[in-house]
Amino acid sequence: MEFTSIDQRSSQKFQHSTSPPLNRISWLFGALSLLTISLPAQDLNINPTRPTIANSAAIQSKGVAQVEVGYDAYPQNPPGNQQTFDTLFTYSLLPRLRLDFDWSAFNHQQQDGIITNGVGTIQIGGKVEAKKEQYHRISPGIALQYEAELPTASASPLQGYGQQAILLVNHHYGKNGDVDVIANGSIVQSDCQTSTGCRYGGQQSFALSYHIQKDTRLYAEVFGQNTSQSNTPPGTYVFSGFYHQFGDSFGIDGGLRFGVSDHSSTIGTTIGLIFGKRLQKDASAKQ
Repeated sequence: MEFTSIDQRSSQKFQHSTSPPLNRISWLFGALSLLTISLPAQDLNINPTRPTIANSAAIQSKGVAQVEVGYDAYPQNPPGNQQTFDTLFTYSLLPRLRLDFDWSAFNHQQQDGIITNGVGTIQIGGKVEAKKEQYHRISPGIALQYEAELPTASASPLQGYGQQAILLVNHHYGKNGDVDVIANGSIVQSDCQTSTGCRYGGQQSFALSYHIQKDTRLYAEVFGQNTSQSNTPPGTYVFSGFYHQFGDSFGIDGGLRFGVSDHSSTIGTTIGLIFGKRLQKDASAKQ
């Protein structure tokens, strides 16, 4: 997206300045100092998976690790009180390959008089960016994601083995790419350790993201699912939320979900934090 950086604005101010030569030299050294400090972090390109269910096809820069922690709550019936504290670790091993490790550190479920508290399941997998998005081209970005769910929960009602395959598509529109259109579709296999066998379902989501500022986005989304995925009970929901990034490596997001189908939870809320850090230098990046 075509935003004017702080360094560019500083350069423009320097070029039009009528200050004495010493002041110009001071401006130059100040600008170079800022550039030197900010260059190592400018190519993190952290890419949050929250607050929406739908995610873009993009991933963070090669060698960058992301950590996301989030809290999701659906306190009203149906289907019952459900609260989750989730942690997602991702690492971009290659420019188009991201490795994922997701862990629900705490799950609370209350339904039909039964209360369950414990550690949730672990999901491991990855995301492949099959086609990079180019803002000024018609064709969108495309990615494929796979997640395997392992039965490592501490309470038996929370345990489950399954897997999920997701197709992710997105494209930015507008002169500066301010509007991002995101669509996801997935096939879900869950609860394979039960005596009745696996359950099968799917999840479809469509989201719009609008950049009101360089570091602030607003989201609107509609999604539906017939199995419990993404810390959300089954049903059809509409969502509104935000994401704001502080600097190059930290962001916060949140929003509200409203159930619009007969068996969905009436209301839900989500809030999360995202952190990014470069663990390996990307030799292919332009200096």
